[in-house]
Amino acid sequence: MQSEKNQDQLDYKTLLASAKQALKAEYQKSAALASQLKAIKTQLEQVQAENKTLRESAYEDVVKHFEARTQAAEALALKTEVRQKFLEANGCKDDESFDTLWDSIKNKIQIQESEVRIVAKNGTPQFTLTGSMMTLRDFIQSLKKDPISGKFFLN
Repeated sequence: MQSEKNQDQLDYKTLLASAKQALKAEYQKSAALASQLKAIKTQLEQVQAENKTLRESAYEDVVKHFEARTQAAEALALKTEVRQKFLEANGCKDDESFDTLWDSIKNKIQIQESEVRIVAKNGTPQFTLTGSMMTLRDFIQSLKKDPISGKFFLN
C-alpha cells in the first residue's frame, strides 16, 4: 500500500509537473499572441491616423484648388473691368498699351474676401479725397494723373 501511495504521489507529481509545463507553454503562447495583438492594434491606429491625415489633406487640396480657380476667375474679371475703365477713360475701343500698364499697376489692386481693394505700396487701402473707398473709376482717374502711368492714357 505504501508503494501504491508513493506511486500515486509520483504520478501526481508527474502530472502536476506536466500540467505546469503545459500551462507555462500556453501562457507563453498567450503572451506572444497578446504582444502580436498589441502590435497590430498599434499599426491599425497608425493607419487610421494616416488615413485621417490623407482625407484632410485631400480635402484641403480640393479646397485650395477651387479657391485658386475662384481667385484666378476674380482676377481675370477684375483685369477685364479695369481694361474696360481704361478704354473708356482713353475714349477708344482697344489700346495695346493696356498690358504694359496692367503689369505696372496689378500689385496695387488686391482681391480680399471677394472685395476689390486699391492699395498703396505699404498695403493700406486708398481713399478718395471725399474719404470714401477708392473705386476702379477713381483709380483709373488717379492713374491718369500719375506721371508714370499717365503716359499710357490719351490726352
